[in-house]
Amino acid sequence: MGRHRHQRRASRPHRPREHDPGEQRGPRTAARVVRGRRGRGRRRRRQRPGCRFGGDDVSGIFRDPSAGYAAIVIVLLPVVIIGIGELEERLRQRDSPLRGPVGLVRTWVLPLFAIWALLIVLLPSGDGDVVVAVIATALVGATGAAALAALSIVVERIRTRPSEGRRSVPRLLLAFPRIVLILTILWVIIAGVWSVDLSAALTALGVTSLVVSFALQDTLGGIASGFTLLADQPFHPGDWIEADGVEGQVIDTNWRSTRIQTRNGDLVVVPNGKLAGATITNYDEPSRLHRIVVPVQVAYMNAPSDAKAMLIAAAKSTPGVLAEPAPNAVVVQIDDPLMGYEVHLWIDDYSIRPRVFSDFGSLVWYHSHRRGVPLPSPAQDLYLWDGERSAAAGRRDHASILEGLRSSVLFDQLDDDELDILSAGVETGRFASGEVILGPDDDGLVVVEHGSARLELRLDPQRREPVLDVTDGDLVTPIARSETRGHDLVVIASTDCDVLLVPASSAGGVISRSPALNGALDQLTTSRRRRVQRVLRRLDQQRAADHVDALGLGTAPEPAVGPATDVAPDEPGAPDPGATSA
Repeated sequence: MGRHRHQRRASRPHRPREHDPGEQRGPRTAARVVRGRRGRGRRRRRQRPGCRFGGDDVSGIFRDPSAGYAAIVIVLLPVVIIGIGELEERLRQRDSPLRGPVGLVRTWVLPLFAIWALLIVLLPSGDGDVVVAVIATALVGATGAAALAALSIVVERIRTRPSEGRRSVPRLLLAFPRIVLILTILWVIIAGVWSVDLSAALTALGVTSLVVSFALQDTLGGIASGFTLLADQPFHPGDWIEADGVEGQVIDTNWRSTRIQTRNGDLVVVPNGKLAGATITNYDEPSRLHRIVVPVQVAYMNAPSDAKAMLIAAAKSTPGVLAEPAPNAVVVQIDDPLMGYEVHLWIDDYSIRPRVFSDFGSLVWYHSHRRGVPLPSPAQDLYLWDGERSAAAGRRDHASILEGLRSSVLFDQLDDDELDILSAGVETGRFASGEVILGPDDDGLVVVEHGSARLELRLDPQRREPVLDVTDGDLVTPIARSETRGHDLVVIASTDCDVLLVPASSAGGVISRSPALNGALDQLTTSRRRRVQRVLRRLDQQRAADHVDALGLGTAPEPAVGPATDVAPDEPGAPDPGATSA
């Protein structure tokens, strides 16, 4: 309003008072005119100091950009601090890791920014440059610390996220953004805040780097190779690899070298420069499935079908060999006096390769002798071969078979004529430890001549329950699946066993003509059937107890157990009727 009144007064035209030139003014009139002019001058002078805080001066403050900038900082900064404080409290309630960076912004970044902004406005140029630079350095450092804290949270989430088939990010690549951020903060402080010219330093650094690179070219080459390996990731810690003539399991990889532990337990440190130029074979990528190729030589006299069946049977019996993909045998060499085969075995753990190779070679010997597929002799002998005589020599004589049958107390009561009929179709065999002697689909009788075996109830492919141990002279008869609730009851060799396999066609007629033998076999079968049922009942009780424990309903009642002297003949631990007497 004062400005508008001043403008109206200035725009009003000056009208001088008209008076008669001949008019004479008196002394009082002249003095009154002079006093009136002086009074107006004093009133005008009294009004001038008050115009500084109103009118043109107040509007000039708001037209000044520096004053407006300071006013905005003073007004908005508390609001921003309150908002960030509320955000920090919510992050604290959620236990968020971002609480730390937000706290740094509220505690350090915003106050330092306010101080820096006010110093720029209040201090004249040139007087407080050092103070402003110090505050700006602290502001950039606080901002960089908050950014580093936020970046560390992001990097940690990337490092600890589940792989789900994806390759993990190398640690060196995760540290690279942090290094770049630190260098950027230093560059802003030195070049931006303190206005230091870095061109000369960069030139000197370039020359120094050139000299150092020529002097340490091998070392720098290894470092570059380490970066390449970490970025490409041809293997991971725990993988089995073969590179530069070294086979073993990867322990760790860094920017300079890779540590590999061999099968002998030795730790080999291979420079990354050699690995970068070598051909690397990773046995665990893209999957852990690995094929073992085993060369085997079989005598030329054997039919390829018999030789392949023998090799595949040995492969299926080898622990660690997968059922899918199935083992396979192929002919790779046909040459008298031998034929060459390759057996393909699949495993899912490369660390067991030597053991699988050794176990398969051992089982090939057992299967070759049991199936009548001889292996070639390494020596070359010249001899006249008589097929009939060689076949007769390979078979056991009749007397030894009769002696083996008489080793069983059940067959010892038969006369010679019945034993001759029984031994007509007997087959002999040698089984290695862990092999199946009698399966659920086999028929006939098995007499253990030498060694020990056990009856096992196979509940599933991974779970087996022992039923009974058999040894020299014991007789084993098959039990139908209907008596075992659909589970397989098999006879497994506990040690190397020599057995006599009596086919059902030969044993049926002898058993039907001997009531004593028939009754003894019925008693033996009934006893072992009860053992199987008792094992199944015990498993049912155990399963029920586990179910009760899982539901939290207390313990299931335990069956009453009588004194140790009241053990029934079909209890585990009681003597087997077929093992001692008929």
